[in-house]
Amino acid sequence: MSSGRLAGKVCVVTGATSGLGRAAALRMAAEGATIIGTGRKAEQGALTVARIREAGGQAEFVSQDVTLEADWTGLIEHCRARYGRIDVLLNNAGGFFVRPLEETSLEEFQWLWRVNVESVFLGTRAALGVMAAQPEGGSIINMSSLAGQVGLDQASAYCASKAAVTQFSRAAAVEAAALNPRVRVNSLNPGVILTEMITGSYGDSEELQQYFAKDNALKMMGRPEHIADAVVYLAADESRHVTGIALSVDGGRGADFRDK
Repeated sequence: MSSGRLAGKVCVVTGATSGLGRAAALRMAAEGATIIGTGRKAEQGALTVARIREAGGQAEFVSQDVTLEADWTGLIEHCRARYGRIDVLLNNAGGFFVRPLEETSLEEFQWLWRVNVESVFLGTRAALGVMAAQPEGGSIINMSSLAGQVGLDQASAYCASKAAVTQFSRAAAVEAAALNPRVRVNSLNPGVILTEMITGSYGDSEELQQYFAKDNALKMMGRPEHIADAVVYLAADESRHVTGIALSVDGGRGADFRDK
């Protein structure tokens, strides 16, 4: 049952069309938030919105390519005109691939950088312009990864991009607080979570899930709802004294990291 931890908050969720973004949007809406979900797949975005509304929540979908500055400008203008504020931004949209370094092209590396890093820069900058002027401030949550804290085999491009998100968030937190002490910026660093991003690269067998479960201290496969719970915490007022952190939700994988 919802406790209304996000009641009255206007929350933007990028990449709300599937995976962690959809799970977070559903969970935030269940806690009373009004959701503006964005993404490039309108049909999938409409499904997210429908599920929220069927459960009694409020949501809409806005088409957006997070790598385009013009799309961020349009999104911010829309939110200002319709809601007059933005309380939470979840920079969730991103990309992923596993490939040996010597087989990774410059074009592939640049694509991942645009999707994972430049989009977070654009979104954080855009939201900060709104939140800094609000007496209540706001919360910016940038989706990073365990790969932003440790090195993973055949994932050098992904690790580089997520490390950038983690460190960018720390620096942005300091700048944001100087503009308005009630604006917070944090990164959320999931471990291996069972979403389309993982199954698309590794498959979806029970054996594989058991392998990933054994690979962390809690012996538990990460699920989207684990990340959604963490998003709600960082979005809610109960984390009002939390900024500049990298919140790991990885079953203890990072604490007991070994090249397995």
